[in-house]
Parts: sequence; C-alpha cells; structure tokens
Amino acid sequence: MSTQRFVFLIMLVILCAALTVWVGAMAASSGNLNGQTAMALLPLVMLASIALRALTNRGGDE
Repeated sequence: MSTQRFVFLIMLVILCAALTVWVGAMAASSGNLNGQTAMALLPLVMLASIALRALTNRGGDE
C-alpha cells in the first residue's frame, strides 16, 4: 500500500470516527436518541469500518 493511500485512509477513519461521536453527542444533548439518529450514524460507522478494513488489508486484496 502506498504511503499516500495509507495517509488518506487514516484520515478517513479519523474523520468518520469524529463525525460519529459528534452526531451522537449532539443527539444525546438534545434528547433525540431515536431511530432517525441511528440512521444518521449508520453510514458513518459503515464508512469507518470499510476504511479500517482496507487499512488492515483484510479485504482480500493483496
């Protein structure tokens, strides 16, 4: 894996994690932890997991 790709994926994981925490904190502070909040968090968590999988090279791509 090239250094540029590695740095991009690390930044993507950090950004997704930060956005997930931020959205969760905003929803918790407003008292709106419901299904709509989960639907907002799900794409962020999925994107972070895909990027983390690419970083650990478990995607089957050598």
